[in-house]
Amino acid sequence: DILPRVKKIAAQYDKVIAVGYSQGGLIWRGMLEEWDEHNVEMFISLASPQAGVYGAPPLAENFIPFLDWYSKTTIYKIIYTSLGQSFALFNYYFDPTHYDLYLEKSAFFPALNNELADVEEAEKLRKKNNFLKLKKLVLIGGNSEDVIDPWQSTMFGYYTEEGFDGEVVPMEETMLYKEDLFGLRTLDERGGVVRCRYDNITHLQFRDYKGMLRTLHLTCHSRSTSNH
Repeated sequence: DILPRVKKIAAQYDKVIAVGYSQGGLIWRGMLEEWDEHNVEMFISLASPQAGVYGAPPLAENFIPFLDWYSKTTIYKIIYTSLGQSFALFNYYFDPTHYDLYLEKSAFFPALNNELADVEEAEKLRKKNNFLKLKKLVLIGGNSEDVIDPWQSTMFGYYTEEGFDGEVVPMEETMLYKEDLFGLRTLDERGGVVRCRYDNITHLQFRDYKGMLRTLHLTCHSRSTSNH
């Protein structure tokens, strides 16, 4: 369990800025929700699939032509099994066209999002309040993202319930936001969410682009609702 080690490090500081890249951004969000009285002031989610992934990674489709068709018609039958959920990268696979199956079989994401009906309201509120101890949530992504589909997931945007036959809607139009399941809408309404868009940067380049955090430093001190 990584959380006790993170707590020990964080205890050395008055305030903490957390940065989570790719899957690490989901791990950080999970830790924040579980961490009572945390001292994380800002959480930077860097190219992280905060709203989940759907279908095949765009990069993989370039090498396996039939993968796109397979991911749209069949892959959920494998992912939403005990075997499929034994792989971490499938723990945040969200197929909106099979929502009930997702709730039943997904081992990680429904709990992270406070979507499970059988969890006590007091526990959901505890996790929500922990998330809302953040002062700033910074979401970073861009349209050249080649691993996360849709790329807007990096900013909590996602497909509608029609899936590939529908459209990708922005954060404000998703269920996670409108129902405020874990506090995203509340944090945004008090000016705590910053969305930073960097186009023409691939998934790995988000990690390696040296100028990003320097530019981000300026962004975090500008209007919280702006896109950059």
